[in-house]
Amino acid sequence: MTGRSQGYLAATACVLGFGACTAPTEHTDLRPDGPPEVLAVLASDDPDGAGAVETATFCKAGDDKRPGLVPAALAGPTQVCPDDLKMGTDEVTDTQPVDWYVRIQFDELLNPKVEDLLPVTDSAGKPTGIFQGSLANTQPVTITCAGVNVPYDGYYDPSGNSFTWPLGPSLYIQPLDTSTVATGSECQVTVKPDVAADKDGNHVPTAQLGPYTFKIAPLALVSENPGQPKDLTMPSTIDAGKPLVLTFNATMDVTSLVAGQVTIVDAADCNGTAPVVTHTAVIGMDKNSDQAIDVKDSGAAGTDAWLHAKTYIITFPTGIDVKDAAGGAGHFPDANKLTICFKTAT
Repeated sequence: MTGRSQGYLAATACVLGFGACTAPTEHTDLRPDGPPEVLAVLASDDPDGAGAVETATFCKAGDDKRPGLVPAALAGPTQVCPDDLKMGTDEVTDTQPVDWYVRIQFDELLNPKVEDLLPVTDSAGKPTGIFQGSLANTQPVTITCAGVNVPYDGYYDPSGNSFTWPLGPSLYIQPLDTSTVATGSECQVTVKPDVAADKDGNHVPTAQLGPYTFKIAPLALVSENPGQPKDLTMPSTIDAGKPLVLTFNATMDVTSLVAGQVTIVDAADCNGTAPVVTHTAVIGMDKNSDQAIDVKDSGAAGTDAWLHAKTYIITFPTGIDVKDAAGGAGHFPDANKLTICFKTAT
């Protein structure tokens, strides 16, 4: 879970006059009267996993408190909900598979009891005076993907409104392990009727409990390193100790890529000019990322991935299937065979 350090400074004030104490006027864009309304539900949608992009999968129709154009978004001014209040929004279908989360924005502050504040300790186990919010015990929502409950944690963020980033007040909800959710899964989040409440004890209206749906993006190949040269007469030259790295958008099942499906040859050039020598592939998980799969030449010596001073051509057949760690299936591009050519240093 992505944690949050929280420090609450509670302050109350009253104005004495004629023996009475009245609450000060609160200048806020929130709506404290009535039950807490769900204004928007957002799913993380950042291909870099930086948390800068969240896309609305639900916008409350007819409510002028919902977010529209948010100028303060980290990725630049962002249109979260349509300006036309009569319009809703389309379901998010491309939530990034790794470290994804959802955010539920409300129109008023919730009772902070919706979360527990856990002390953050230093390396010696001593309290730092900082607290981290957790929904592990309160569990105010239910998340399911492909019909299966997804364990989660998160926190309550009392800050913000429909013009700030992130939007608030909100519940931030993230699965404990996103690798257990298959790419392409249909997911939904539902607010429980008896947990989240405002400071007056009002619960979320029944009609706004959800479920709110979104979908995890399909499994996809994101990059190859080295990549195919634009000019086949000028392939890149790599260190023979570095494997070909295939990076995907999800935690991968390395066994789903079968060595026999990968063709490796060395030739006089990238056009495959004779002499052509065939090699056997070795497939392994990349040491730097569980989203990446390494390809090497089984004939390489010692810690090398390739023979030295060779021009290699690596080919993956059209439509070759691979799977993520949760069994979600994807394949290499269909338009053409994926072919990568490079040279190895002497």
